[in-house]
Amino acid sequence: MFFSVIATSWRICLFRAGPQDYPASNQAVAHAIMLALAVHVVQFQLSLPVFAAIVQAIVAVLVMWSFTTAVLTMRKKPERVPQTVSALLVTNAIFSLLLVPFLIPMLPAMEQAAQNPDAQIDVPALSLIGTLGLSLWSLAVSIWIYRNALESRSGLAILAAVGMAAVVYIIAGGVGTMLVPQGS
Repeated sequence: MFFSVIATSWRICLFRAGPQDYPASNQAVAHAIMLALAVHVVQFQLSLPVFAAIVQAIVAVLVMWSFTTAVLTMRKKPERVPQTVSALLVTNAIFSLLLVPFLIPMLPAMEQAAQNPDAQIDVPALSLIGTLGLSLWSLAVSIWIYRNALESRSGLAILAAVGMAAVVYIIAGGVGTMLVPQGS
C-alpha cells in the first residue's frame, strides 16, 4: 500500500490524479502522517536543533490536519478528510524532499542573516530559483487537491490552499522559533 500511495501522490503532483484516488483507510492516513513527520524533521533539522525540528514537524502535521478538517467540515464534506489530508501530507513531503538540495546551499546565508539581520547576504541564484519554483508548484498542487476535495471552482481552492500554507507557516514556524534558544 505504501508504494501505491507514493505513486498516487506523484500523479497528483503531475495533476493526473486527485485525493479521491487515495485509499480511504486509516492505514493510508497513518503512512502519510509517518512519512510527513520523517521528511519534515529532516528538512527542519537543516536549520533547527533536533528537538525543535521534531516539535515543528508535529505541529505542522497537526495544523494541516486541523485546517483541512475544518474546511471540509464547513463545506459539509467531512468524509473526504482522510483522503485529502493524506494527499496534502504526502505531496507536501515529496516537495519538501525535493527542496532539500536547494536549501543546503542557502544555509550559510540563512545563518548569516540570523546572526546579523542588517547584513547584505548573497543567496545562490539557482537555490533561490529552485526553491521558488518548487514552492509555487507545491502551492498549485495543494490548490488542485482542495479543488478536487471540495468539488469547487478555483477561488475557494486557492483560498483554502493559501490559508493552509499561511496558518502552517505562522503556527509551526512560530513554535519552531520559540524552541530555539536566543543567540543560536
